[in-house]
Amino acid sequence: METIEELIYNASNDMFNPEHNFNIAKEYEAIGQTAAAMSFYLRTAEYGFDSHPSLVYASLIRISYCVADQSGREHTLENSLFQAIQYMPNRPEAYFVLSRYYERSQKWQECYMFAELGLLHTSKVDSLKIDVEYYGRYCLEFEKAVSAWWIGRRDESKIIFNRLIEEDIPEHYKSSIKYNLERL
Repeated sequence: METIEELIYNASNDMFNPEHNFNIAKEYEAIGQTAAAMSFYLRTAEYGFDSHPSLVYASLIRISYCVADQSGREHTLENSLFQAIQYMPNRPEAYFVLSRYYERSQKWQECYMFAELGLLHTSKVDSLKIDVEYYGRYCLEFEKAVSAWWIGRRDESKIIFNRLIEEDIPEHYKSSIKYNLERL
């Protein structure tokens, strides 16, 4: 694996290359330098707009992660995900990240709506070159079930949770589902 210095040096002859910018962004994010990472994700989105759609899409999603822990950056977080959805509306990942953000913000209607919209786009999609914490349809179904409870769709919530608990999904999701079912 190349260091950031090596990546930047190698990219210096081709700084408009979206792949170089994306790789630099990933490395900066990995060491917690989110401002620098965001800058290179933005460069990826700009330079790859016509040539590297999956890198652009992933970069817009990762921008939301770069600002997630910063207070007062909620609009930046939302806008980066809105831009990802506008850029590639037929992919589920940005819908999921936005839905989960609204769940954590206790904005239940928004959480439900974006989970529902994302579920329309869960057919086969190619993997992204970076983890955006979307691992399959069950992620969106979980968000839908959680928010359904809070917007008065309790029966729907229970049905989804009971179906999910029977699926082969990660244990932390199963634990959350069990907890929610016990509390319902």
